[in-house]
Amino acid sequence: MSDSSKTIQRKNDDLFLNSFKLLTMVLIVIGILLRFINLDGKISWADETFTYLRIYGHTKADLMQEVVNSQILTAETLLEKYQSPGVGKTIIDTVKGLAIEDPKHPPLYFVLTNLWVQCFGSTVAATRSFSAFISLLVLPTLYWLCQELFQSKIVALVAIAFIAVSPFHLVYAQEARMYSLHTLAILVSSAALLRAIRLNTKFSWAIYSVSLFLGLYTHLLFGLVAIGQGIYLAVNQAIRTRRILIAYLSALVAGILPFLPWLFLIITQSDKVQETIEWAKYSLPLHDLVDAWQIHWARIFFDITAEYSYPNKLQNNLWFLIIRLLVILLFYAVYLLCRKTPKTTWSFILILILLTALTQAIPDVIFGGIRSINPRYSIPVFLGCHLAIAYLFAQKTILSPDIRIRKHLWRLLLVGLICMQIISCVIILPKKAWWNKAYNTDNISMVNIIKQSPNPLIICAQCNQDWGWGNVLSLSYLLEPQTKFQLFSGTDIKEIPDTFSDVFFLNASEKLQATFKKEHNWNIVSVFKKNLSLWKLKS
Repeated sequence: MSDSSKTIQRKNDDLFLNSFKLLTMVLIVIGILLRFINLDGKISWADETFTYLRIYGHTKADLMQEVVNSQILTAETLLEKYQSPGVGKTIIDTVKGLAIEDPKHPPLYFVLTNLWVQCFGSTVAATRSFSAFISLLVLPTLYWLCQELFQSKIVALVAIAFIAVSPFHLVYAQEARMYSLHTLAILVSSAALLRAIRLNTKFSWAIYSVSLFLGLYTHLLFGLVAIGQGIYLAVNQAIRTRRILIAYLSALVAGILPFLPWLFLIITQSDKVQETIEWAKYSLPLHDLVDAWQIHWARIFFDITAEYSYPNKLQNNLWFLIIRLLVILLFYAVYLLCRKTPKTTWSFILILILLTALTQAIPDVIFGGIRSINPRYSIPVFLGCHLAIAYLFAQKTILSPDIRIRKHLWRLLLVGLICMQIISCVIILPKKAWWNKAYNTDNISMVNIIKQSPNPLIICAQCNQDWGWGNVLSLSYLLEPQTKFQLFSGTDIKEIPDTFSDVFFLNASEKLQATFKKEHNWNIVSVFKKNLSLWKLKS
């Protein structure tokens, strides 16, 4: 290449870089707006009702005693009693409730959200706004990690541009759960580790230690990230340097030691933990698992449907074609990363992706389960993928000495991918329910049926189980305040009041239907059946 050609290419690269900096700033503004628009327009699914119950210091035991006792209660009463601040309840009640009833959820997110709602109010929008705010902190933290990992502002800019308008991160930024905080903890801990290795000062290792402590008290799966960081040090021989080894072990012990009391609670109450994750043992055929892995990975960039397929075959084939092209792009990004970057860089990202992915996918394939197809459990995987893709586009659009036409093609692809993300976000934003609401996406259809009745009663048998009372609370947000519920802990329903225009049963099992028919000669007919079901008493 002649000197004049090099000069022209350098000017083109500078022009593109300046334009992309401006674009990134615009995308950050768009990302901020997206996260805070329509926060109260989404349904509150069962897991979010658990959040509201816990942050306000209520307990499942109180709910069972006062509500799941065959009394007739209104939706308004349910929400006021167990989805709103309680009189005399404090943060201590929040932590105590989790410790006794739900130790698989460490308390940091719930404590911070409790403090947040004390300042900004206890509405659904205010509660979810904490996740949205935390999601914004992900952006500067990501920039820090990219600087430590790549020593490149360009890679950092591309990474921020992608995550600012990522539909995956938007979905969890608008949910009253701990996943945005988990994302932040992973990034902070990763950047803090790389900084500590580079500087090897007491202060830098202290920051890493604090990040471990905060991460473990945010989500149990952060433990896999911490293990991966230890593997990273071993793989890159940094651990063989005596000073770094001593500093790392000291930071590790200091970070893990405060978590031991909570770990003790988890171990001593393992039966409760197992009881609340029974759903994860549901098995799928291998081809369904593989399809779901591809769909969920692609959703960090391309998310235009909450379903796993389209009824129209042509539409479905086009959708899957885009998904598989994105998967190919990821594999190429990882290949380029391993080929172009030093081992200290590519091994970090590969461990971040593979450790969590394999520890979930292998048991699902061998023993059965659906842990690996729940995106909220694969946040480290998706962050690693984002970093690899960001490096690919930074390399291909600016950093590499490729001929101009190739760079232009990669730049078009970059802009196209960002547009795809924004379109996905625009589709998601007005929707009341998306795939992250799981089975409670069915609530909208069930509520439309129930609202056709002038004076309905909704009965839930076996409502002592989490899925039972969680679904009832979720429905309560969508129904008229005076809609009546009658909740039973078992299936022993002696009589049904005859003062209601219609009586509905939520998720009536075949056993319950048989019992009704045999003991009371009651006939109930299905009026809705998908992931959840709604049945109606036939007069």
